[in-house]
Amino acid sequence: MSRVRRLLPVVATVAALSALFLFGLLRGSPDRDIPSNFLGREVPNFDLPLYERYMSEFGPRLTLDEVLGRPMVINFWASWCGPCYEEAPHLQRAHERYGDEVLFIGIQTQDRDARAAGRAFINQFGLSFPNVFDGDSRTSIAYGLFGVPETFFVHADGTLHHKYAGPVTETILSEQIGALRR
Repeated sequence: MSRVRRLLPVVATVAALSALFLFGLLRGSPDRDIPSNFLGREVPNFDLPLYERYMSEFGPRLTLDEVLGRPMVINFWASWCGPCYEEAPHLQRAHERYGDEVLFIGIQTQDRDARAAGRAFINQFGLSFPNVFDGDSRTSIAYGLFGVPETFFVHADGTLHHKYAGPVTETILSEQIGALRR
């Protein structure tokens, strides 16, 4: 009888963990449409240092308030983030397709003291849209990031249209940019 009493908590724990695992499998993919407090409101301004390759066009720093006037795709990424490597080619292709109408901005964040790794990331994908460095992660905090990657689709007046958590695909980019251009 004492052996049964000792096994009962183990069996109950295994059953509970199995039920949680099954629930996770059956619920499908996670919700990537995480609401933002900025939806329909102005996104926070930032003034961040640019990577060298973009300085001839924008100067040493990029200030959001100074580039308002056309829709924007603001993508937060980090050099250690695996999904960021998945989405970078999609962002570059979207920039090549829509870059005359939509400003793309990459923000390296949650990546303290990793500028060299950031340069390597930018070079690996040939990112031709401006990328800045958020060394202290204050901008990501101001935007309410849950993690990286996260992408903000912003109207020309600086108000947030949509926030997407996770790696963006070409389909997501096309749909959201289409909505910004209407």
